[in-house]
Amino acid sequence: MEAQITYQGKILYPCIMANESCFVYEEKGFFALAPANLITGKECDMKYLTGFLNSSFVYFLMREFYMGGGIEGELKTNNLLKLPIPKTTKANQHIVNQIIALVDEILKLKAKDSTFDISVLESQIDKLVYKLYNLNQSEIKIIEK
Repeated sequence: MEAQITYQGKILYPCIMANESCFVYEEKGFFALAPANLITGKECDMKYLTGFLNSSFVYFLMREFYMGGGIEGELKTNNLLKLPIPKTTKANQHIVNQIIALVDEILKLKAKDSTFDISVLESQIDKLVYKLYNLNQSEIKIIEK
């Protein structure tokens, strides 16, 4: 009898960040060929976290406060752990669910066509992350400049 391996969703991310966040939700058992890190957990939590980590707000935080230390763009895991990630509560569950639904939509579209433009969906995730933090327009303007 052949053993079946069930892969749980995970997030892969590079050690060096480029001009944007590149946290990738992966559930087929692939691993990165280049130096990378991974985050594991429950599927819904990983999808929420993928959307959250790829948001403009989180990239702003990483760029301003958490990257570097000798290598331009270096993202150290201990700094990633310092990110103020909102926990899911009854009050924000509807926002978290919307982020998960958008991540599911992005995954579905990218599975069909890896070049599909998902910028509108990413923008919707950004707005939801801003809501999680109750950011005002002037704060959002600073992030998006």
